Amino acid sequence: MKFNTIIILLLIFISSCENEDDFNPSTLAENFNLRIENDNPPADMISEIAVIAEFPVNFNTEDDSKVDFLIFKEEREEMSSDIVLTEDNGNNVKQAELLVSYNRDTPIIVEGTISINGTVISKEVEITFSKAYPDSINVKSSSLTITPNSFEEIEITTELLRNIGNVSLNTIAETRVVDTNGTTRGIFNNYQNRTDSNGKIINKLTMGNDTYEGMLFVISSVINEENEIKTDTLTIYSQN
Repeated sequence: MKFNTIIILLLIFISSCENEDDFNPSTLAENFNLRIENDNPPADMISEIAVIAEFPVNFNTEDDSKVDFLIFKEEREEMSSDIVLTEDNGNNVKQAELLVSYNRDTPIIVEGTISINGTVISKEVEITFSKAYPDSINVKSSSLTITPNSFEEIEITTELLRNIGNVSLNTIAETRVVDTNGTTRGIFNNYQNRTDSNGKIINKLTMGNDTYEGMLFVISSVINEENEIKTDTLTIYSQN
């Protein structure tokens, strides 16, 4: 009886050692998987990529129950997610999930880090967002009149709109001003043709030394996802 008790205790000890070895720093990297779901969505600040840190169902550490994520955008972002028990494709696993949105159609690196027994283990993945094209375009002005033969400015705003989210940062749209004969009029001071983070392009228009008086057309145009030109036209007047 005493011999059997010793055997049982020995087996428990061996099993405990094996479980510890499964998740010690030298083997944890093999049990730490970093993957992504929904790669290449539009860079519209709404659509998200899931970055998932995955571990075996019996993974356990008292040192840390979360994964620290670094997102290498223009300004580095830091976030943490708890490791939770969940079901994936019918299998029980432990996961920590990070959801990432972006406004640039460019790849970025996401790094996942976990600390166990004083050792830090990291893995990284590259995620990619596609260009979020506009569904429509709108041009408006701070004034519907402009003074001829004057350097007085009015503000012309071109806005690129999507049904969901925003267009990608730095989406290009061109703006021009013509008279009833199609002749270019006025001057844009420090002309801009790329959207800001709100999908807007703001320009300052002046007539300068142009003495033309009459109707003017402010025309903004952009290429949509179907490679079609979308335009919007605003009528203003050059008058004293």
